[in-house]
Amino acid sequence: MKNEHQIKLIETYFKMWIERDFSRINDIFADDIFYRECYGACYRNLKEIHLWITQQLKKQVVLNWSINTVNVDNNSFFVTWIFHAKEENEYIFDGISRIEFNGDSKISKIIEYETKHEIFYPFGKE
Repeated sequence: MKNEHQIKLIETYFKMWIERDFSRINDIFADDIFYRECYGACYRNLKEIHLWITQQLKKQVVLNWSINTVNVDNNSFFVTWIFHAKEENEYIFDGISRIEFNGDSKISKIIEYETKHEIFYPFGKE
């Protein structure tokens, strides 16, 4: 099925960060990809994606980027995840990405949102 192929591409992309191997990025991302990170940085094409990846590999090691759920609504895939990495310090946060594909089944848009990993119940136990 089409969705299974697209979910596999999403999983492959997440795994690239852990393995630090982006040799297939051109097979997964469209040339005109738009990528907005959860902290606001935006990349407007594959050339900028390559520059960003090169920069990130110098300063960041992704320890884990696990997918929790994938939900599909029309051409949008909503992926919830936990991101764990190390730069100067180790950090972890949860997030969701809205991912869209073009007609060639390449990722054409990613918009990320972040939330704190630690949760608490201000009014007592669950």
